[in-house]
Amino acid sequence: MNVLNIIKVWSHNGAPRSILDVAREYFAKRPLARLLSTFLCSLIIVIRPFSRLGGPSAFLVLALKELVFGVQENLAQQLELTVLNILGALIGIGVSTLAKYVASLAGRDTIGARATCAIFLILISFVAGIVKSRLVRLQLSTRISCFISVWLLTTNVGVSSHVLEDSGNFLWITLSAAILCLVSLVAMLLILHGSTTNFETETAATFALLEQCLSSSLYRVGARETKMPYSHYRQLHNQLLQRSIKLNESYSQAAFELRVGRLSLHSIHPFIGIVEHLRRELAWGMAPLKPAQSVPGTPHSPRSPRSGAPSLYENVSHIHHDSIFITTIEPPALTLAHAILDAMKTVEHLIAITFRQRESTRESPKNVHDVSGSQKAAVHAAERRLKVARDHMREVLKHVFDQVDMQQRAEGRHAHLPKEIFDCSVAAIALLQMAQEMGSALGVAENIASLYEDSPTRLWYPHMTLQWLGVPPGSFISDDHGDALFASGGMAEEDTMDLGADERLTFTEAQQGLAERAFSFTLVKGRALPAGGLSVRYKTHSAATSRTDLQMSEAKPWTWKYWSGMISMLWSTERMLRVRVWLSKRHRALQHSSHWRHGLKNAIGVAVLTFPAFMPKGSAGREWFQSFRGQWMTISYLWVLETNTGATWRTGYLRLIGTVLGAVYAYVASIIVGTNPCGLVAMVTAFDIPITWIILKTSVTPLAIPASVAVPPILMAPYISPDPSTSALKLAIIRAVMIAAGIVAALVVNSLLFPRHCRVLFLSDTSRTLGLLSSLYLTLSHDMFRVHRARIHEERRKTLKLELQIRSALYRLSALVKTMHDELSLLPKPLRHYRQVITTMQKLLDLMTGLRKIRENIPRKETVANVFKERREFMSCVCITLFACQHAFRAREPLPQFLPSARHAFANLEAHVQECIRHARDEDPHALGLSLVYAFAEQEVMQNVVDTLEELLEVTGRLFGTSAWLTHESHFSRTSTMEEGDHGWYSTFKWEED
Repeated sequence: MNVLNIIKVWSHNGAPRSILDVAREYFAKRPLARLLSTFLCSLIIVIRPFSRLGGPSAFLVLALKELVFGVQENLAQQLELTVLNILGALIGIGVSTLAKYVASLAGRDTIGARATCAIFLILISFVAGIVKSRLVRLQLSTRISCFISVWLLTTNVGVSSHVLEDSGNFLWITLSAAILCLVSLVAMLLILHGSTTNFETETAATFALLEQCLSSSLYRVGARETKMPYSHYRQLHNQLLQRSIKLNESYSQAAFELRVGRLSLHSIHPFIGIVEHLRRELAWGMAPLKPAQSVPGTPHSPRSPRSGAPSLYENVSHIHHDSIFITTIEPPALTLAHAILDAMKTVEHLIAITFRQRESTRESPKNVHDVSGSQKAAVHAAERRLKVARDHMREVLKHVFDQVDMQQRAEGRHAHLPKEIFDCSVAAIALLQMAQEMGSALGVAENIASLYEDSPTRLWYPHMTLQWLGVPPGSFISDDHGDALFASGGMAEEDTMDLGADERLTFTEAQQGLAERAFSFTLVKGRALPAGGLSVRYKTHSAATSRTDLQMSEAKPWTWKYWSGMISMLWSTERMLRVRVWLSKRHRALQHSSHWRHGLKNAIGVAVLTFPAFMPKGSAGREWFQSFRGQWMTISYLWVLETNTGATWRTGYLRLIGTVLGAVYAYVASIIVGTNPCGLVAMVTAFDIPITWIILKTSVTPLAIPASVAVPPILMAPYISPDPSTSALKLAIIRAVMIAAGIVAALVVNSLLFPRHCRVLFLSDTSRTLGLLSSLYLTLSHDMFRVHRARIHEERRKTLKLELQIRSALYRLSALVKTMHDELSLLPKPLRHYRQVITTMQKLLDLMTGLRKIRENIPRKETVANVFKERREFMSCVCITLFACQHAFRAREPLPQFLPSARHAFANLEAHVQECIRHARDEDPHALGLSLVYAFAEQEVMQNVVDTLEELLEVTGRLFGTSAWLTHESHFSRTSTMEEGDHGWYSTFKWEED
């Protein structure tokens, strides 16, 4: 702390600000703890009484410190890392010890002993690969198991005297690295106080960003002109989307960590969903308006009731002069918006106050009661303001169109409404939805304040669940639970198959195959239909038919015809069909599972790279493996092998560069200090200073870690096991070559054996996501046409599942685009277009979420029942558009030149809806009320859906082209062709590219 004070004084006396920033970075807890752990690990290696416990490989303490037990940000993460990885190491030591004991029974260096160790090593690698791919949190645990197994099972094969000795050495190595890293962090935490928890801070910061986004979008309420550029709004909304995603990640990590405080993080978990709902409402209701521009493809239909209306950017003064609608709703809408902003600030402040860890542990009961009371009072005040503003807004919206109709009748105008009324309607409905969400948020905040008052400071510990290990809690979230058949309305959530050569039956194909055998039952549940269904008819009809066929053929029991018929009959029995379906599911699960494939690649690589270690004693391969320490080649392979080629290539080339840098430094350092223990400790610790900066402050961590790992085998090995015949230069070259060989092997295996290229995964996942969007829109439309307005629980659950599936898929697509940049390719990839596709699908998801909420309150008779034909036409256009894009991404084929125009269908629907509304208002001037605003808000959101679909068609056409049959070379001109847009067709052909 004195050093920090000196630095602060120095900065006030005129020192450059950059020096203070750099000093603060290095004098933080984690950097200092990393340096201390490196120093302590180096120290116990050079102290003979300690290093003897690790045997000739005692220098591996530094390697494990860097690869597995590296110092984390806080104590909870470090404890979790220590426990999990020690368990992984103990499993590796235990299984390897068992293998060496079994091998020793066969005799020293016999075929049986070598085969036993080889088989155990391959099995360990196979299981570790499966677990590493399936359970995210156990990746390092599986790697340390393989790390230890490689060393134990490739040395002293079949030697009974080394079974326990070698295992004891690696037990000391593992425990030393783990304990020293933990002690280093604890020491820094005691010296440098401060909380390092981040989830509650990120939650409060997200509410602050929500305030900023809403404040910048308030011009939408009154159709006012804004001087803020469109790019600024888009940047804010993109930041909000990223923060919403990051909240889920942060909670998934922080909720399963040790922490001290009054409140559990689970108490603010509901804020994650509330933040996402608020973000979506801002996206579909308060999104920034693009400057007016021509929409590609088809021009606006002249039948649109608002086609000739002035836009917000064309004549703002005219709008405010004659629009009573805007002047009526603007004051209450702004009042409601400010009440929402006050509620957001209240929630933000409450989170910051109640989760102050350092102060909360020292506060007296009286202070705690005062804090809780003040926060409850603030919450109650915000709730009252929000409720009053919301109720007033609803009353104004109920009667606003009465005044609009009176104005139009007085002026003798037609009932066509300007676009700004639709814009303001959707903004007003979005504010009402946001008020509802903030009411829920204030309820959660009140509960937090009560818990803060009643709960003592305690230790919160994680519960051991599959979710804690990295498994999503439900099959609808994961992309790896879809090994069953294709689901209706979308493909199974399996991202590992090669869609270009998929031989699997779809759900309907398999069902028809069973129907041909006069038997049908649900494949998803694997249960027969109820009695009286096809299953009952099958039991009587199928068996009777088979017996009749045998009798009619007059086949004798000793003839082949009789037995072939009997086999065919048995093959088609109900029980046999059940067994066949069950076996088919298991076969698909094994054949198309990415986890099994990764485990197989793990095992194949280890088997090939360690094969020389199990050759007969005295053979050239065996001598080469022992003298060159081939274990480093295998370990490097295990650390570089990732689940897709892009990540493997990035990790590979960065580790290759880092290995070379580490080898060069180790060689230079060995020349300088030789085997001097003090010099060795100083050089290793000094090298960790730039390594720490690279790991903590840059995005090239895979470069720094192998550089640090390459130093101990070169610099420390001569001190532990002196070998005069091996020079420092030769040792540096050998270690670098071995590590580089493992990296190259991982790149080759992941590129040739079951390759998972990010571009292929992106295109197939995009196709699947478009299918899910189509299913979501169909589900929303199906619910809208229900006779009973009450939403069935299962349908609502299905809709929410689809939304969550799509959100998860979009997150995976964004990660794939980032990784795709690192894939090796002769041709550049259109990454900008890929990102645009993701953005467009995100907009579609937000708009469909808005439709789901708005349609709960629309007038069903005027907007649904009386315009069924037009609704059906619009739904068909939307689904056909999504299907065309889905097929283009799935098959990588061009789009058709002409598709049914969703814009034309929407204009027709909008005209009929407004005509029905006009008739209803003519019959009763006060009809519909608030539902009328919802009806206009729905039309505005549907208009945005049309615009977004055309954006999707445009970017899809640019990626895959158009199967054009009418071009400039045809006898028809461009003008006559584009006129087809008025008759319901959208052209995907880009004339400027002809």
